[in-house]
Amino acid sequence: MRYGNIPSPHALIAFEAAARCGSFTRAAQELGIGQPAVSHQVTLLEDQLNQPLFRRLHRGVALTGAGQELYDSVSAAFGQIDQTVETIRTRRSTRISVGTDFAFASFILMPHLADFTARFPDIEVNVVTNQTGRFGADANIDIELSFGHCGPHGILLLAERVTPVCSPALLARYGQARTPADLCTMPLLHLDSEIENRWFNWESWLRTAGHNPGGPLSGHRFNTYLLVLSAALSGQGVALGWTALLQQHLQSGQLVQASTITLSSERGYVLTSRAAPRRQSQVTAFANWAREIIADDNVTTFGTSTEAPAADSAGTL
Repeated sequence: MRYGNIPSPHALIAFEAAARCGSFTRAAQELGIGQPAVSHQVTLLEDQLNQPLFRRLHRGVALTGAGQELYDSVSAAFGQIDQTVETIRTRRSTRISVGTDFAFASFILMPHLADFTARFPDIEVNVVTNQTGRFGADANIDIELSFGHCGPHGILLLAERVTPVCSPALLARYGQARTPADLCTMPLLHLDSEIENRWFNWESWLRTAGHNPGGPLSGHRFNTYLLVLSAALSGQGVALGWTALLQQHLQSGQLVQASTITLSSERGYVLTSRAAPRRQSQVTAFANWAREIIADDNVTTFGTSTEAPAADSAGTL
């Protein structure tokens, strides 16, 4: 659409400033140009409209009837443009910080983050990780994705489902464990943790599956789940596999079940908003997106599932 009746933007800017300031001189000072330039632009505008817009007074200027009518329209349009530009500028700079643990960031968040960016190009996501996925009173974290029980203000994104996994070569060597006790004859990969009663470790998983180890379990130990996974992929032993995190490895055959038993619990990855109210709409967009991509990810169900007592677990990813 062409706007053939709209005057020069320079003339409108000069007119609006002069009308608001009540003076060509003050308008020129505000715009950073000379007073003759303001007078020239206003004269051009008056010539185009074929009528005066100002009454020239001894000190300053006053709007005529036509000038007041034009000023009301121009000031409203400029105000709307200014507000729209500010909205766009603010939205483009919106950044939310998402805090989680290494495993969730690596296996769930990062493979899908490009999809979030494509859907919400005006929201920048700053991913912050630590070993526990918990960030205490850190005011810089807007969204926390941590493992545990879901409180009244949280959103349960992924429920805990765990099955023993290993490389195909290790399975060929030992065969699939028919009972939980059979797993104890295989090399086990352990995840050490400073946080107790958080999620499954080998001792709590075996007890929930119906086998009491009766003593300490041997095997290599690591302080991050990424190292446990690396050891399992290289055939060094059997690891506890959180099926939602390892879906890609299981579907591709890089990892296989060392046992058909899959245990579940009431715990899982929980999304909690910690954002200031001004960023709540962005947090809501992220939360809805996270639930959607996880629901659409078609997490494969493995083996026989058993509900685990909530207090009988430990460990950290």
